[in-house]
Amino acid sequence: MKLRLVLALGAALVTLLVSTPAAVAGNWATTYLDPLPETLRAGQPYTVGYWVLQHGSHPSYGELGPTALVLTPAQGDPVVFPGVALREPAHYAAAIAVPTDGVWRVSARQGIFAGYDIGTLTLPGRLEITPPPAPMPAGEPLPWGAIRPPVNPVSGGGAVQAAPERPTSFGSVLLVTGLVIVVGAGLVGGLRWRRRAQHR
Repeated sequence: MKLRLVLALGAALVTLLVSTPAAVAGNWATTYLDPLPETLRAGQPYTVGYWVLQHGSHPSYGELGPTALVLTPAQGDPVVFPGVALREPAHYAAAIAVPTDGVWRVSARQGIFAGYDIGTLTLPGRLEITPPPAPMPAGEPLPWGAIRPPVNPVSGGGAVQAAPERPTSFGSVLLVTGLVIVVGAGLVGGLRWRRRAQHR
């Protein structure tokens, strides 16, 4: 009886995860910045364009919500620069002025998605970008014309610039766990059946 319950739970877990690919793939986004000046200086105003791409390749399928660029010093509170939506889908801009020289972590608030670590800004100096996760293919044609993200998003499996693999999603871990439960329970059940057959 216990074995049947374990098998049923494992099978239900696998079925749930296979039938919801969004949960397995992870609901995530990447922020890409438009090109910046070679040297940035404290106290100078800059208008920074950026793109929030779901799965690193396409605009959000739903309402994204407020976005912002966030600069965090080594010591002290973060400075938040709210973004405004531009005409192009998934394109935003924020007016920034970094208060002081030093090293700043640059991140993005991505509306409904988790925050994203963009890189490290050293003033006076430049922004060192953290390598982004590999984008997933977009399931439909991309909506941009001449003004587009400063990357080559994937559309239907096209080639993209090499990037590190993103970490395994929690959904993938659950899927593997469910498969292990089902296979393990099946093996245990098979051994019990053999033993019973031998004692008859």
